[in-house]
Parts: sequence; structure tokens; C-alpha cells
Amino acid sequence: MDARRAELEAETLYEIGKVLSLSTDLNKAFTSALNLLALYLGMENGTLSLFDPVTGEVFIEAAPEMRDEERILGRFRPGEGLVGRIFANGMPVAIPDIAREPVFLNRTGSWRDLERDPRAFVGVPVQDGRAVLGVLTVDRPHRGGPLSLGRDVRLLTAVAHLMGARVRLMQLESPQRRAAQDLPPVAPELERFPGVVGHGQRMREVLRLVSRVARSRATVLLRGESGTGKELFAHALHEASPRAERPFVAVNCAALPEALVESELFGHEKGAFTGAAAARPGRFEQADGGTLFLDEVGELSPGAQAKLLRALQERQFERIGGRRTVTVDVRLVAATNRDLEEMVRAGTFRLDLYHRLSVVTLELPPLRDRPEDLAALAQHFLAALAEEHGRPASLGPGVLEVLRACRLSGNARQLRNCLERALVSSTGDALGRDDFPCARAGGVPCMLERVLEPAAPRAAAPAPLPLPPPASPAAPPAPGPAGAAPGTEAADRARVLAALERCGYVQAKAARLLGMTYRQVAYRVRKYGIAMERL
Repeated sequence: MDARRAELEAETLYEIGKVLSLSTDLNKAFTSALNLLALYLGMENGTLSLFDPVTGEVFIEAAPEMRDEERILGRFRPGEGLVGRIFANGMPVAIPDIAREPVFLNRTGSWRDLERDPRAFVGVPVQDGRAVLGVLTVDRPHRGGPLSLGRDVRLLTAVAHLMGARVRLMQLESPQRRAAQDLPPVAPELERFPGVVGHGQRMREVLRLVSRVARSRATVLLRGESGTGKELFAHALHEASPRAERPFVAVNCAALPEALVESELFGHEKGAFTGAAAARPGRFEQADGGTLFLDEVGELSPGAQAKLLRALQERQFERIGGRRTVTVDVRLVAATNRDLEEMVRAGTFRLDLYHRLSVVTLELPPLRDRPEDLAALAQHFLAALAEEHGRPASLGPGVLEVLRACRLSGNARQLRNCLERALVSSTGDALGRDDFPCARAGGVPCMLERVLEPAAPRAAAPAPLPLPPPASPAAPPAPGPAGAAPGTEAADRARVLAALERCGYVQAKAARLLGMTYRQVAYRVRKYGIAMERL
């Protein structure tokens, strides 16, 4: 038996070496090599994953037994899951029963019913010299008999070395051609989105990933700082998907009190509670066949998280006060600027919900990481503002230098607000340096940092902002922001506006920052006529 096995292994290596050396289409060659492993040695579900230096992720290059919609989900950061761990450590892994391995993510969903059909798993790094280029994995049935996983590791390591040499040649063949293939200027299906501005490398990376994942049904988690355009990219995912003609429904989770979450998401029947004068479908029903966007998902309370998890797991629910089970077909896109991993560690965010939401994660870069897009964004926003205010406007000499030096912690949203302030205060058609307060304040953007910068280190939670005290002869009014008379409504308005800008115009978050209630902030927004910007 050992002699026959050795003969098969030698023949397999010979055939794989021949395929890799003769083929000019390396993807087909890698696919053929994986098929040979299954045909000769019973190594099934072979997958070759390669590192993409552009995205910093390991993605599936070849997997003949996976469907396209499964393969597109196979992206791992170094150290994430088994594939990411093998890549990061550069060490092989052999597991007799993959279902018992806690690190195994099954992100592609291609392993089904592992309890009834247990599988042994082997993965090895694909290397060229000491450089780890990717990961080669296979599995085989394990029904309790003896396994020679050590032998499998040795054979796969030899195959991985053959593949590694070809991968390196592929990378060195024509760097310019490879880069052009990997980074199209803009994904064709996104060209119709005028709001997606910027063609720098970081934005092109995001657009490429959007075009890839949009076609799948996978749940997408958009991560990024406030003002990076998470809702804009949620719309882009929807418009580039097969669901583009169906509804796109957005829900701001931060603005939902826990008592209303269930009614808002799942709807209610007439008479289900006091004030329910008529039946009302929830957001899940409204988005049936389309896309449901949950913004600020990290703000959901533990109770709301549990209700959301059940709906995601079962795709079924009942309205409040109803007995009929409602089934929906919804593609979920969620967004957050919170550190969900830290929240999971702290016990404030459910681990099972985290895994449900982060099937595919898109990291949206802050404006400071894509300075090459600043000019295009400024021109785009100024053109829209000029039309909105009914007056011509352009960027005068030195304005871009001012904006580049400005600490735009609110990203694109804050850039737009700074331009609008300058436009409103400017007397000419061309905006000048002196129209921007930050030009006179060493890069402090529109007085926001002086109002809001906490004294504690950045990692610490910001302290609530002081409220303006009531006018009283016994208590002198507290000083307001620069330029506002102390104790006046102007100071109060400036403080509320600053908090809203810092919190991405989410009133519930601004209320926590200010030490107010949600209703107090909403009252001031109406009272002072504050425009609720949306990016």
C-alpha cells in the first residue's frame, strides 16, 4: 500500500510540474493542479489563495470545486481564520476534524454538514524562498480510520513550492500590466455614481472590491470614520448588484430607542400596542428583494442585537402582535465607525452577530489617507454648493494648500461644511485663503478642534461638552466658542453644531457627547434651523 501511495505521489508531482511549466494561463494551470490532487490522491476542495498587496488580504485565486459566489467570499486578513494564520505564520497546519477547530471560519460556506461528513484539513504556505506568497489547502473525508496527515503535509509542501515559483514569475513578468489589471481606474458598473469622487489608489482599491462583492448575496460590513461615505458606498453596492431595481432601505440604528427597534425593523399589527392605530410593515419587509442598510450598527443595544441576529439567521420573523411568519429576501449592508472587536471583548457587542455581519468587510479610508483626492472632492462639493446657493464659486490661489494643512477629522463631510462656510462668508466669486478660519488658526478646522478636542488622550472617551448656563445675575455665563458672545444662543448653536459635525450628524450620539437628551438636541436643531447634512 505504501509503495502504491508513493508511486501515486510521484506521478502526481510529475503531472503538476508539467502542467505548471507548460501552461501560459496560470489560473487554469493552478486549477488543473488542484484537480490532479483530487483525482490521484483524493485531496478534495483544493484551494489556492494568494496575497494581494493592494488590499492587504489573502484571496482565493483558484478553487475548482467552489461556486463563484462562494469563492468571492474567501478573503482573509493575515492572521484571520486558518488561511490567514497559515499565511501569517508561514507554517503548515493539519487538522483531523475541521468541524472541531475553533479558528475555522467557513467564510465561503462551501463546507456543509460537517457533522455527518467530517473532513480532515491540510494547509501549507506557498513560498518562493522565504517569502510567503499565499496558502494551499485541501481536505479529505475522515470517518474514523487512520490518517496520514504528515505525509499529506510533505506532498502539499512540494506542490506549494512548484506553485510558488510560478506565482513569483507571474508577479515579476510585467508589474505594470499586473497593476493595470488589478487596479482599474473605476469599476465600469460604478461610473454612473457621480457621488463616488476620487481616483487615487486607495479609492480605486475600494471600488474594485465593491464591484467584486456587489454581485453576491453576502452581508457586507462597511467600516470607517465618520464622514468617509459609508451610506454612499452602501448605495453603490446596491446599484451595482442584481437587486438594483428593488428597494434600498436605510435605517440609522443610533437614532432608534431600544423600545422602538423591534417595531421599526419588523413592523407591527393594528392594536399591537398603545398608539398602533394601523398595521405597519417594518424595514425588513420594505426592503424585501432589495438591500437593507443598517447604519451605526455598533450603537444597537444588547436586546436589539439579539432581535437582529434572529432575523439574520432565520430570514423570518413575526410582526409585533402578529402570528403570521413573514419571510424576506434581503441583502444586508451594515456600517459602523466603532471598534467592534473591542466591543466584543468588552461584552457590549455579540460575537455571533459580529460574525454574521462581517462576512465581507470593506474598510473606507479617511481623507488624510488619500490626499490625492482632496482637490477633486473640493471641486465636486463646491460645484454642488454653488448650485445650491445660486451663485458662482471657484477655488482661488492657495485654497487647496489651506485645506491640505487643515485637520479634517470629519473627513469629506467636514470638508463640505468648511467649503459651505467659506462660500457663505465670501464676498467674491473665488474663495480665498482668508475665507477659511483654519488658515488663521494653524490648521484647526473651522474652530471645531478648539470646541471639541478632549484634554485626555485620544483613546479615552470624550467628556460631555458643557451646556451653556442659564442667564442669571448670580452666575456669569460660560464662554462660548471663539467668535460667539458668551451665554448667547449663538454659543449654544455653535456648540450643538460642532457636536453634530463630530458625530456625523447622528443626533443620539451628539446628545451623549453634549450630556443632553436626544429630545433636547432635536429641539435645538429645529430652533436654530440647523441643516442635517448627509454624505
